Amino acid sequence: MADERNKNKNRLVDDAGIRLAPTPIRNSDYHVLPSIRQEFVLEPSLQIDEPKDELSHEVSTADDFQPKVKDKSKKWKRQKRGKNIVFGAIMLVFSVIVVLPYILAVAGQNVNLPIKYVPQELNAIGNLIEAFKASAGYGWQGAELKTIWLQTVPSLVLVFGLVFLLFNVIKSFAALLGAVRPVKYATNAVIYLVCVLTVFVFYLIGVNMFAIEQINIMDDFLLAYSTSELFALVVLAVANLIVSALCTLLNKDKLGYIR
Repeated sequence: MADERNKNKNRLVDDAGIRLAPTPIRNSDYHVLPSIRQEFVLEPSLQIDEPKDELSHEVSTADDFQPKVKDKSKKWKRQKRGKNIVFGAIMLVFSVIVVLPYILAVAGQNVNLPIKYVPQELNAIGNLIEAFKASAGYGWQGAELKTIWLQTVPSLVLVFGLVFLLFNVIKSFAALLGAVRPVKYATNAVIYLVCVLTVFVFYLIGVNMFAIEQINIMDDFLLAYSTSELFALVVLAVANLIVSALCTLLNKDKLGYIR
């Protein structure tokens, strides 16, 4: 009896489920929307805002890059050697032009130029030679030695500057021999110019202990430029500095990329 009752319950549930289920829709009743396709072009970009307090700089190029030692090619070394040879030759010629007057003065030679190219009173090397001879004559004793060497102070200052010009001459020879690293000349030229200007100040103020009489910058320096030894020394020293600075800056070795 119990089995029959369970069968009757299952049959009723099945009949009810069949009755309550929705009627399937026919395929012909479906309405499908047409497909829509829209293409988007993606272009990636990167934008970095510069800080407001930083000034804008020029754009770097491939010429601003200097390779490391291991990346240096033979072509790069040839270019560097060529630059050093050109600027070294220019610097050698100009250094000789500045040093030559002192050598000609010792040799007693003169050159006819619009300026007093060969000094007489400011014959630095010759004055030092005469000071050594006079000191040896006094046996390096006596009060005269002080006077002799005080009068030689301007020549000592100029000779000190000439030593640095000789350094530039040595550097020029090194550049002519094919140095790869850029050769710098400006520092030595600045020291020589400072020495010349120091002597120039001695003459402007007049220093009795050095046996230097005060000069007038207009009458004895500018207007008398053709006979003024100081004018020639100052002009040559300034020109030497300009040439040295150009040879140094134009042959400067850039490191990495320069902004």
